[in-house]
Order: sequence, then C-alpha cells, then structure tokens
Amino acid sequence: MEKITPVNLTDEMKTAYGDYAMAVLIGRAIPDLYDGLKPVTRRVMTAMKWLNLRPDARYMKAARVSGETMGKLHPHGGAYGAMVTASQPWTNNHPLIDGHGNWGSPTDGPAAERYTEARLTAYSFDTLLQDTGTWVTRPNYDGSLQEPIQLNAKLPNLLLNGGEGIGVGHATKVPTHNLRGIAKAIPLVLEGKVAEATKLLVPDFPTGCEVVRDDGLLEYLNTGRGSVRMRAMVEVEQVDYGKRAKRDQLVFTALPIHINTEQVGEQIKTALEKGQITTVADVRDETDMNGTRFAVVLRANASVQLAQDEIFKYTSLDTKFSASNLAIDGTKPVQLCPYDILDRWLTWRDGRLIASFTSELGDRRLRLEILQGLMSALDMIDAIIDEIRRAKDKSDARLRLVKLDFTETQANAILDMRLSQLTRLDEKDLKAEAKTVQTRIKELVKLNSSSKLRQQYVINEVTELGERHGNARRSKVIDAPREFAGVVVKQGRKSVEVAKPRFVKIDTKKGIVTQLRKMTRGCTVVERNDKFVFVCDNGRFYKTPSSVKGPLSSEPTEVLHQAKLSSLPNHPLVAVWTLEGCVYANVIPWDSLTKTTSKGKIFLPDGAELVHLGDTYTLKMSGRKKDKVLGPQTIKSRPVGGKGTKVTTVTDLA
Repeated sequence: MEKITPVNLTDEMKTAYGDYAMAVLIGRAIPDLYDGLKPVTRRVMTAMKWLNLRPDARYMKAARVSGETMGKLHPHGGAYGAMVTASQPWTNNHPLIDGHGNWGSPTDGPAAERYTEARLTAYSFDTLLQDTGTWVTRPNYDGSLQEPIQLNAKLPNLLLNGGEGIGVGHATKVPTHNLRGIAKAIPLVLEGKVAEATKLLVPDFPTGCEVVRDDGLLEYLNTGRGSVRMRAMVEVEQVDYGKRAKRDQLVFTALPIHINTEQVGEQIKTALEKGQITTVADVRDETDMNGTRFAVVLRANASVQLAQDEIFKYTSLDTKFSASNLAIDGTKPVQLCPYDILDRWLTWRDGRLIASFTSELGDRRLRLEILQGLMSALDMIDAIIDEIRRAKDKSDARLRLVKLDFTETQANAILDMRLSQLTRLDEKDLKAEAKTVQTRIKELVKLNSSSKLRQQYVINEVTELGERHGNARRSKVIDAPREFAGVVVKQGRKSVEVAKPRFVKIDTKKGIVTQLRKMTRGCTVVERNDKFVFVCDNGRFYKTPSSVKGPLSSEPTEVLHQAKLSSLPNHPLVAVWTLEGCVYANVIPWDSLTKTTSKGKIFLPDGAELVHLGDTYTLKMSGRKKDKVLGPQTIKSRPVGGKGTKVTTVTDLA
C-alpha cells in the first residue's frame, strides 16, 4: 500500500509556483548576464555553428536552421522569431544573424521561414562562437547531445545589443550601448573609477535618435532602472508647395527605437483631429533604402519652433525607453546598473580566460611532446620501421616503440603517420614549430599566473574587436529641451483648445461638397468635449464627438450631396449649423455663397459650426419626437449673418 504524506496546500503551491517561475525566468524569458543571450538565441547560435554557417559560407534556408534548433536543442516551440529578432539592424547594434531575403522592416514583418535564408555575422562568429572546447555544457532535452550553458563571449553582449523579456513576476528591458565606448570604459572599471566609466556607458541606440541628459538617464546609470528619453533628429528645409509657393518642412531622419513612421503619421492625424497640432499642412513618409526620412510640411507662415514643439509633445518622436537591466546571474535574476554589469562580466571573463588558457596549455604541451618524439625518430628511422615490421599488431608496435624510449603519446603519433610522411619529415620545420610552441607555452603560463596580464589581455582584445566591429556613437547626448505646454486660446471666461475649422466648397458640375481647411475669417473655437452634428449619405443628422473621422474631419474630405447640384444657381439652399448648444437652419440663395456683402462672404453668425449645405434633409430626433424635414419650404429665410430659425437643441439629436 502506498504511503500518503500529508502536505500543507499553501506551502506546496508556493513551492511549486516558485519553481515554475524560476524555470520560466532562467529557461526562457530573461537573458544571461554574461553572454547576453536568452536560451533560444543561444541554441540558434549553437545550431548554426554546428551547421558551419560561417560569415563566408553560403546562406542556408532559415527553416533548416529553425528545424535543427528545435529538433536537437529547443523543444519549446519555433525558433524563427528569435532568429528574426537577432537579425534586425534597427533593434541590435550588432546583429547576430546575417539574413538574406525579406527579414522585415520597422513597419513590416518578415517573410515566412521557408522563404528566407541565414548565416552567422562576423560579429557573432568572432565574439561568441570561439573556444568551443571550453564551453560549459549540459545534456540537451533528451540527453542525446551536449548543449552550452553559456557561450564564451569576448564582449558584454547584454549591454551591446540589449534585450527584452517578460517572465513570471519579472521583466527586463535593457537598452543598447556603444562598443567603442565600452572598450574605453573597461580600463576605468578595472581601476575602480566609477564616475569616469559611467559617463561612457550612456545608451546608444541603433536608430541614431538623440538621448536627453536628464534625471531619468542619471537614475538608469546609477541603478539600472529608469527612463531614457529619446528624441528624433530634425532638420528644417524649404520645399515647393503649390504654385510659386514655398513652405517650411521638418525632416525627421532618426526616430526613437521601436517607433516607426506609420505610428507617427497616425499620431499626427489624431492630434490634428483634436486640435492639439495647429501648424501642420501635410506629412510625407519618404523612407527608402537610404534610411528613415519622415517629412512634415508646415502651414504658410507657421512658426517652425512651434511646429517642433507641437510634434514632439503629441507624437512618439519624443518618447521614453523604460529601462530595467534585469539578467540571470547563475541561477537567480539580478538588476544591475551598466557599471556593475561590466564589472561582473570582467570577473566572469577572467575565469573563462583561465579555462581557455589552461585548455590551450594542455594542447600545446601535448603538441610539443609529439614534436620532440618526431625529432628523435628522425635519428632512428630505420630502427623504427624495423620494429613496426616485426610487430604482430598496433599494440605490439606501440610497446616496441616505448622500449625505444618513446612515450606512449609519441608512439601513437608515429604509428598514426603514413610511412611516406614519416620519411619526409624535415628537421628544420620540426624545430621551428617546436620553438613557436615553446614560446606560446611560456606566454600561457605567465597569463595563467598573473591577473594583471589577463586584464591587459582583455583590454587589448576588446579594443581590437571594437576597431573591427564597432562604430562611432549614433545617439548624440543633448541637454533637456524646454517643456511645451500646448496652445490655449481664451474665449470669454473659459479657456478652450483650438480646433480645426470646417468649411465647404461646392462643385456644381459633380454635385460634390468638399470640406476645406481655410476660410476668409478665423478659426472656430470649440470645447474638447463638444458634440457635433453631421449628415450621413442618407440625409439624416447625427450627434458625434469632436474626434470623429467623417465629414467633419480635419482632413479634406468629399461628401456626396444627397441631390444633384447641377441646378444650384438661382436655387435656394438650406444652411444648417450649431451654435450655443442649438441647431439652426436658414434658407439662403445660391448667390450668397459668392456675393460680397457688408459682412463679407460669411453667412453664418460668429462662433457657428457649419454642418452641411443642401436642398432637403431629414433631421432625426430623439425619443418619441417626429423627424423634422428641413427644406426651403419649411425654413423661413433670414438675413445673411443672422441666427436663422432654431430647429432643436443638440442634446435632442440621436
């Protein structure tokens, strides 16, 4: 009979869920502190190394790489997403995978893995996939192979390429940093100069946006958690706009990381709808193979500084990177500032160098022993051949050579050689190689015994890699710009935001009413939460928020008139507008639209919101009230500029 052990359910749940959470953090979600990779990315790199996809090799289909990774190392799901992330130059300062084909863009996703090809980049091959003989390994998921726990990273890849991940109760978002800046900071870290090294560890984003020097950046540098403010780089140009017209144009060439031009275009459109941006006439996405270029054409006589302030305030061209440097150190997650990450990485790198030097020292000593045996064999080549001929088998031959004062290793090396190789041995070549090996053995012994020599070795190695793979800083550090509160216009006793005006132009031939942005008199001022009345194609009026995208949109739109307007001249029209919470209508003659009066060409009272022009419309009422039909026969004509006939209140409309 099985023994039943009673347990406390609460304690068991805590233990089980804690184990599950740590398994997710360490095994999937959070990158390693030392090689900077998540397990899936490390497995992809390992599989590509096994497939010999060197930087100078032919590209291989991404589906093959993904299948190799999942079949041998990664049982949790597809590896193609990790491959895509590792190949993106707009996400990584130094992509790990060289993709061939459609691997996506900041605005578009990649093609399926069956259509793309990949190989390793020179950066990943040089800095992550060397010294494979000293990898710390463990059995893979089915125990058939050995997979590395960490790659012997020659650079702090966690800082260089950053990384994001969400686990159970923890999340990480590490910004990217500059390789040459880190190379300059390493000697300072080894000397313990915290302040000087920290100045060189400001994030450097691959998109080249500006980084603002503020309290959020200082907090990140000191604690590893903070907000790094990013701003797009902007230039002012003059462009042709219309006939013989020149306009100022703002050109944004370096957007913050993870921000694309489509997002910014939508944000500007929304801000125009809400009246938050008042200086923009047009936007153009001119991004091509040469890089990102987002142009914003300003209105005539608009202030360039005001336009910049509005765009930066109401779009993601000025945004914050919420940084949190969380990484796995051994078997636990830790949050560290950039200086501490570099300090711990240097300690770890020193240990990996000792392991690498020790392994190489053993190989060199073995090679020297073989070379000494081969040089001895040259003096007694005939005796060696005679002993091998008389031997019964390879074991007997080995024993006979050992009796001739050869070590077992030397005897095996001699027996593994062909007779033609053995007789063609050149004593000068053997002595030259032995001298080179002896020199390297002395160097390795010194490196293993001196921490200062190893530190200098790391400095030289990182500096050399920085010159080979690094680049100058892309992200310029700037002082915090002045804050912009927004444009507020006062009207009477209350402050309101400027909204886009709504005006119409009638095409009598096509029967189309087109809304325009411009009119002879000033803009209409409305409250943010005001309701508008608009007419649908069915001729009915509806109440809608000011942010609606429709006939009352800030963008020029065309609304088909309910009836043909070919007979508009000398035909009375119905003008409908809202004013002070009420809906008014007035019958005006066609000539009044173009005729100059004592009050100008404006036929509406000040502050009125024009709804539409037409012959006859049905006004849909709320509740049990009957719909009202508006037409020249039902509305009494009033003087131009008068309030017209009150039809209903805005609140009564459906």
